[in-house]
Amino acid sequence: MQIFSSLSPQQETHKSQLMKALARFLPPETISYCAELIMFHKLNLHVEVERKSRYGDYSPHHGKGNRITVNHNLSPFEFLLTFVHEVSHHTAFVKYGPNHDSHGDEWKKEFQLNMKPFLEAKIFPYDLQAILAKHMRNPKYSQSADVKLMQVLKKYDVRQQDKLVLNDLAEGEIFRMKNNTIFMRKLNKLRTYVLCETLDGKMKYKVHSMAEVMRET
Repeated sequence: MQIFSSLSPQQETHKSQLMKALARFLPPETISYCAELIMFHKLNLHVEVERKSRYGDYSPHHGKGNRITVNHNLSPFEFLLTFVHEVSHHTAFVKYGPNHDSHGDEWKKEFQLNMKPFLEAKIFPYDLQAILAKHMRNPKYSQSADVKLMQVLKKYDVRQQDKLVLNDLAEGEIFRMKNNTIFMRKLNKLRTYVLCETLDGKMKYKVHSMAEVMRET
């Protein structure tokens, strides 16, 4: 995968510096191409501390470069998906201007287009390739909104493999959220979320099915 047919010595130096910085976060096969994406679109990539509300974001800045942020604690495959997700916000902004729906049809088309080289290169394990191909037919606003995709991504994140998530529990099991002392009972799955209730039955909550939990012992 490549964008540039040739680079000047200055560009080669810039790319080398980018690749060195990206090597900590991306699958090895994607580092060179992602560095070229940054150069081609004149993007400023900032790797941020974990933000619970989002994996990344995009901010257009006329004349000052365009800023993309991605959380530092994502697995390589999640980092790649988030990076391409945010690049697609940029390409949608360039093509359609500031008034398009941020996760509407224009962005979806750009995301599909920008993910195509990675899917065609078959850099993903077979099961992840298959679920990604399905996800990209109608990509959601976040990979966290696609539980099946999140389940497969978890398999390839060494930091997540031993963690218990709500989806792993059977209906009726009692648990508490990580860093929370309130125990709840798992009821029925909705779609992305699971309906849960406090043990006294007074309060019900929708909890993301991939939320990390602690089982009652």
